[in-house]
Amino acid sequence: MFYTVKQPNRQVPVTGFHLTLPDYIVILGYFLVVLVVGVYFNKRQKASQDYFAGGHQVSWWLAGISHYMSSFSAFTFIAYSQMAYTYGWVAITLFWMSTPACILGGLVFAKRWRRARVVTPVEFLEKRFNAPMRQLFAWAGIPVKIFDDALKVFATALILSAGLGVELKTAIIVCGGITITYTILGGLWALVITDYVQFVMKIAAMLLLLPLALWHVGGPSHAFEGLPPGFLYFKGGPYGWIYLLSFCLIVLVSYNATWALAQKYYSVPDEKSASKAAYLSAALNFVGTPLMLLPAIIGRKLLPDLLAQGRTADTYVLLVLKLLPAGVIGIIVAAMFSATMAAISSDLNAIASVLTRDVYFRLVNPQSSERKLVSVGRLSTLALGVIVIALSLWIALTQSQSLFHLMVTAFGVFLAPTLLPVLAGLTIRSLTWKGALAGFIFGLIVGFTTFSIKTWYLPSRPDIPAEWANYTFEGISIFLNFAATVLGMWFGSVFLKKDADETSRISSFFQSLDTPISSGEVHRQEHDPARMAVGAATVTVGLLLILASLFAHSMQARSIDAALGLILVGLGSRFVYLARQAKKKLIAA
Repeated sequence: MFYTVKQPNRQVPVTGFHLTLPDYIVILGYFLVVLVVGVYFNKRQKASQDYFAGGHQVSWWLAGISHYMSSFSAFTFIAYSQMAYTYGWVAITLFWMSTPACILGGLVFAKRWRRARVVTPVEFLEKRFNAPMRQLFAWAGIPVKIFDDALKVFATALILSAGLGVELKTAIIVCGGITITYTILGGLWALVITDYVQFVMKIAAMLLLLPLALWHVGGPSHAFEGLPPGFLYFKGGPYGWIYLLSFCLIVLVSYNATWALAQKYYSVPDEKSASKAAYLSAALNFVGTPLMLLPAIIGRKLLPDLLAQGRTADTYVLLVLKLLPAGVIGIIVAAMFSATMAAISSDLNAIASVLTRDVYFRLVNPQSSERKLVSVGRLSTLALGVIVIALSLWIALTQSQSLFHLMVTAFGVFLAPTLLPVLAGLTIRSLTWKGALAGFIFGLIVGFTTFSIKTWYLPSRPDIPAEWANYTFEGISIFLNFAATVLGMWFGSVFLKKDADETSRISSFFQSLDTPISSGEVHRQEHDPARMAVGAATVTVGLLLILASLFAHSMQARSIDAALGLILVGLGSRFVYLARQAKKKLIAA
């Protein structure tokens, strides 16, 4: 996840580039596809568990792809490519932290999330602790996530604005508006299907860029010659072991407790599917990271002057312009845009689920029908989306250079106290509600203390190197925050005694958590309800690329577009065929 990686400035200077007619065909066609997907699943949202958890019917492979895609945004491409160009392999090391995080999820947390039998990520806290704790963690997790999404919209709008030549404010409204629309219409089903479409676009982009980068430098044997000393080491630049280890802690927690990611674990039919989804996400992160970032490392030879020009933030865009033929750039722009849509739509749906079931249904109207809850969920999604767009516009208007820096630090403050007690509640039987509350309070106190030191005290000390303050102390502060949260949980659980009711509640909760999902708990459909939508969407994207190839000016662009298009049409047709066969068997039965 990008938000834990520091960059010198938040305002990324994106180089303007010219899109051709084939590029517009791909981008605008992609927008249409995701909106159609939302409409397709609109009438299938009859209950809140359909809208927020896919009726627990999402296939493990679809959940795994969605888990993988929910961690990306346009800023991920830009920032990690900038880091890879500047410091080398350490960018891959940092992103690879997601692989052990997902493996840990498959071994421990994924099955527990599914066995918690929830529709929202904080729903189980009432059974595990009490009603006030459910409300505390419901509200505590919302503000920072909304601001993070606003930054993602802003970053994507920068790229869209540069490529289409439209005003930044207009690009922000377009980016946010399309994401909100398909999330409102189709709920979690629309989200995971569009995540799949976005995954196809992203993989196509990465599989194009790396081979072309290798070809331009004379092949793999020449790609890594003449690079700076230590450029291919696992650590480098300001990212020392303290920072790497603290980053690993954050990723381990966020990939298994962040609402939008946990949602993928409990949206599947059973705990085995949840674990398989986590393992698939781990594999995609392991394989996909080098594919995405090696072109930026090779870029030191292709674009040797970016450091001197102060344009390292333009690394990814400049590589696209240099390596890809006209007509294929639209694939990259659509991939970066779709990555942000995947992350934001997941967040909007997860936050709306909390506001609907944990706040509205629990506190305001416990007698609400399922149809009413779906309506409230859609209104919540709309309201959240409007707030995100408004914050993105504010970011564009303020032009604050330090805003992103402060926001990165803020995640270090809130991540441990808001997410660690939630994961501990799923795994540690001795944790009490007083321990979870103490961990939350201790973590916030230490987090705000280190935040104040980093923001106001260290910059006032000219004798302290800025690199140490921004990176080494960042790592130290994360360790302190985690330690304080753990200490608080231990202190509250050991020294603040629990009563008999809490002991009984904990025992009952873990008895349920230790019980596998039975076949009678989930209505298993005879065929995968997403297969037809996945197939049709894949075929449509393929046809868009074939159409784009007809208008491309160069033979290289026509060949690449047509080849990719034919592959996707073939893959999508297979999905459609299998879906029709399953439907015929169902009718015959």
